[in-house]
Amino acid sequence: MQADEGCLRFGFSLFIWILSFVICHSASAINGIAADPSRSLYTARQLGMGGVSVNFSDDGSGVFANPAQLTNFEFPQITSASRKIMLDETQYIFAGWAMPTAYGTFGLGYTGMGVGGSIPTSLDPVTGRITQNPSLEAGSFSNSIFAVSYSRKITAPVKLSLGGNLKFFNQAVSGSGGDKGTGMGIDLGANYQPNKWLQTGIVLQNIVGGSIKWASVEDKLGANYKLGARAALFGPSAEALYVYPQRIDAGLDLDISSSLFHLGFEYFPLKNISLRAGLNQESAGAGLTFGVGMENGGFRYDYAYVQRAGLPGDNPHYFTLSYVGERKLTIEKKLKSKTVAIKILSPRDRLITDSDTVEVRAEATASRILSQKRTWTVPSISATSDAFDVTESEPLEKVYFNGKEIEARGSIEAVEPLQEGRNVVQLIGFTKPEQAAPSVIDTAEARVLRIRPFTDTPLSHWAIEPISLTVVLGLVSGYPNNTFKPEKGITRAELVTLLVKSIGLQTEILDAYGTAEAFKDVKKKDWAAKYVAYGSSIKYVTGYADGAFKPNKVLNRAEGVAILARYAGLEDMSAGAAFSDLKADFWANKYIEPAKKTGMLKYLAGKEFKPSEPFSRAEACEVLYRVPTIQKKANEFWETGIISAAR
Repeated sequence: MQADEGCLRFGFSLFIWILSFVICHSASAINGIAADPSRSLYTARQLGMGGVSVNFSDDGSGVFANPAQLTNFEFPQITSASRKIMLDETQYIFAGWAMPTAYGTFGLGYTGMGVGGSIPTSLDPVTGRITQNPSLEAGSFSNSIFAVSYSRKITAPVKLSLGGNLKFFNQAVSGSGGDKGTGMGIDLGANYQPNKWLQTGIVLQNIVGGSIKWASVEDKLGANYKLGARAALFGPSAEALYVYPQRIDAGLDLDISSSLFHLGFEYFPLKNISLRAGLNQESAGAGLTFGVGMENGGFRYDYAYVQRAGLPGDNPHYFTLSYVGERKLTIEKKLKSKTVAIKILSPRDRLITDSDTVEVRAEATASRILSQKRTWTVPSISATSDAFDVTESEPLEKVYFNGKEIEARGSIEAVEPLQEGRNVVQLIGFTKPEQAAPSVIDTAEARVLRIRPFTDTPLSHWAIEPISLTVVLGLVSGYPNNTFKPEKGITRAELVTLLVKSIGLQTEILDAYGTAEAFKDVKKKDWAAKYVAYGSSIKYVTGYADGAFKPNKVLNRAEGVAILARYAGLEDMSAGAAFSDLKADFWANKYIEPAKKTGMLKYLAGKEFKPSEPFSRAEACEVLYRVPTIQKKANEFWETGIISAAR
């Protein structure tokens, strides 16, 4: 009985509040101010944050709360909310829809509240009991708005969004003295972002006035102005004031018309879950608010607990369902093939050194080439996809360094001993076999030549490579005291000797040319006799008119290059001057120009030829080394270690 009486008292108190609302509405008609239910929207997200809405209406609620906020999303938005107070006497319904397009964002909204089927009551002043009066007709009141909105973002020169809506009012009172009224109003909103973490906004509701016309009176629509700010205090991106793994936003609104404020916070402990709290100030008092939100599959579910001061019997629980859109990315990968990349960073290939060890630095990696398909799905909206090949790294199954398996993968560092002569640093890598891609192998090699330099020809000498290789190939040799004398002029006998040696004749054939004297100044017993005889027979060199060869005469540069050009089979009778200091009719032009074109005179690039300069032993090695047939011998040595005698 007491419980029933409590419910009855609660119902009567509720009716008194509703009746007060109707009376206030009637009073507002007298005072010229009509009720506008869009002034405070009952969506759980904003209520959970203390009623902050100017910069937190980036969903369907923005149609009414702040049209400028409708520019802050890329998917269509739908927000709906419903509230019923006990005994179903008062209902609140809200729905908002917004569609972003290339021409701006368009929105539609509906909000309404009403009271229906309320039986009049009276208070007995003697007993204090509330009693019903069934003799009076039950009354109801409804107040609804339909809105059309448009908004657009301006990105230059400032980050500004503007929006507005056109509202159509319908209000009705039934029962004794029932009436209907209609009217129009306009709201404007703006958002401005002064920096990456702060947003500000303003909403001007019913800015141009307007009225609701009843049968006998006309109510003016009162204006309501709001200022707001939103700060991204913490967040995982650089758009927050402080970079932090979890996101926290704060908001503050000020109702200018009533000097009331709203303060709230939104915290995301997880990406799709938000916790909210706030302080909501209303004319009847202030109260704490709490809320929670969850997103899944493009939908957001919001709940708020709000004990609103001054509204007896008001249900403190609010629920909102919104479609906010979500682009889901799914990736499908299919293995196409594998590759192995073995790269020796140090030593460089064909290094010449006098050290007994070499530092080895290398990279041994494997890659998987996959066919990847990405699909972006917006639930209930669309799906798009693209396809392309991607490369992903993969650890190698095995790596061998100079024939021995090693544990190192990726970056490899080692010190390898060197023997005198040609050495090979070799790396081999294998991938793990799979059904779609069998094992793949790759090999990298670096060849190193360890020499014992002549005492007068260090590794820094400009011609160390041609000198070292022509010595290794057996074309030239140093002196018994381990000197090479690279700057010493080479004689006619010395040059023809090294050219004949490069042919690789059989000993008996060469010895046969040492049995006769080809020139009067070259005796059979001379060390170069057989080389001079054979070289002159094949026209590498010629003697002088008096029958002399002059074996000890130092060649000048023109003579030395001419001999080496004849050795290479190069002669152009129509050749001109290949260097600026040579005359057009110079006798050796027919040898010098083709030798230069062949690359035999690289060491003279950008210089004068100076034909009368002594032709040094180092120069002779350099030019001979660039002869195509000798280059072939050198390449064969680097690749195989074989020293070939045949041209």
